[in-house]
Amino acid sequence: MDVFPPAETDSTAQAVAARPLERVKSWQHLTAPRPADWVAAGQLADDWDFAQDILDPDERSWLRREQGRVFLTLQFPVSGPGEDVWTLRPLGVVLHQQNLTTVLAEELPTLSPFFAQMEHLSSPPESIEILAAILKILARSYEEALQQLNQAIHDNEQQLDWTQSNGDFFTLLEISKSLTRFEVALVGNIATAFKISRLAEIRDDLPATRQVDTALLELQVAHERARVYAGTSTSMMDAYAGMVQNNINHGLKVVTVLAMVFYVPSMFATLYGVNTTLPFQKTHWIFWVILLLGLSIAGGLAAFFKRKGWI
Repeated sequence: MDVFPPAETDSTAQAVAARPLERVKSWQHLTAPRPADWVAAGQLADDWDFAQDILDPDERSWLRREQGRVFLTLQFPVSGPGEDVWTLRPLGVVLHQQNLTTVLAEELPTLSPFFAQMEHLSSPPESIEILAAILKILARSYEEALQQLNQAIHDNEQQLDWTQSNGDFFTLLEISKSLTRFEVALVGNIATAFKISRLAEIRDDLPATRQVDTALLELQVAHERARVYAGTSTSMMDAYAGMVQNNINHGLKVVTVLAMVFYVPSMFATLYGVNTTLPFQKTHWIFWVILLLGLSIAGGLAAFFKRKGWI
C-alpha cells in the first residue's frame, strides 16, 4: 500500500477502497481520551498509564512489547506560536494482533487529513499498513518543517545584514532551538522506526516493510539535515555576535581618537580661560596664535590616526 500524502487524499481513498481485503481489520483513533474512552476502545485498564504518557507533550519516542501488545510513541513536529518556533507532540500507537489504536493529546495538522481519510473508508487497510503510512507522514512532516526553517534562516540572514537588531537575533535563536529539538527528537524516532522495522508483523508484509524502510531512510536524511542546519544557525549566531562586537570596538576606538583630537584645542582654550595672569594675555595676537596652534596639533593628530586606519 502506498503512502497517503495529504495532497492526494481523494485518489488514495479510492485506491484503498478498491483494494480487496482478506479479512476485516480494526483501527480506531482517540484524542485526549478519558479512562472510560480508553476502556470503551477495547484497551486494558492496566494500560491507562500509556494514554497518560501521551498527554505529556514532552514524551519521548520509544517502543516496548507487553503481553502480545506493542506500545510505541513517535514525536511529530508542530508549528508553535511564531512562524520560526516549532515544538514536538507525541503520537501513541497500540498494536495488538490486527487491531491498531492511535492516541493523541490534541489533533495534529500533519495527521488530521490522513485520519479523516481513514474514517471515511468503509474498509480500512491493514493495521501494519496504517502504521507504515504514519511513519511516512512522520518523515514528510520533518522534511517540510526543515524546509521552512531553512528558508527562515536565509530570510533572517538577509534581515541581519540590514538591521542587526535584537529581535532578529532572538528569531535566529528560536530557529536554532527548534532545530536542536528536531535533532534530538529524530534520534528517538529513528531508533523507534528501526524497532518497528524488526517487528514480525511488519516483516510478514512486504509492501509495509518497504514503506517502513523508506521512512527510516528519510528520517535518517532528515536528522542529517537538522544537524547541518543547527550547525549553520549556530555558526551564524557566533559570526554575527563577533561582527557586532567588532563594530562596537571600532565605534569606541573612533570615539576615543576623536576625543584625543579635540582635547588639544580644548586644553588651550581652557588654559587661557582661567582667571589668572598668563603670558601674552594682553597682546592682541595671542588669541590667533592659540587658535592656530590648537588646530594644527589637532589636524596633525587626525592625519596620523587616519593613516593608521583608526578613523
